[in-house]
Amino acid sequence: MRSRNQWMTYIVLGLIALGILASIFRNPGAYIIPIVVFGIVFWLYKYPPNRWRGRSGSSSRAAKAKRRNGSFRVINGRQGQLG
Repeated sequence: MRSRNQWMTYIVLGLIALGILASIFRNPGAYIIPIVVFGIVFWLYKYPPNRWRGRSGSSSRAAKAKRRNGSFRVINGRQGQLG
């Protein structure tokens, strides 16, 4: 039963791929704009402009400079004295 479901999945995925390819060949202009927009968004995400990096870096440095080290106290327990 499992192998039958796998073959059905492959057939359905193949038909979906054929439908997408046929629609791209029929009207390629409808797919060019979304692909270009997705490419630009991906490019800006991968390589952001330097002016955007400068703002976030300076604020994080200021926050680190203002942080104060907390003082930790050791509380002596009874680890070795079990009863």
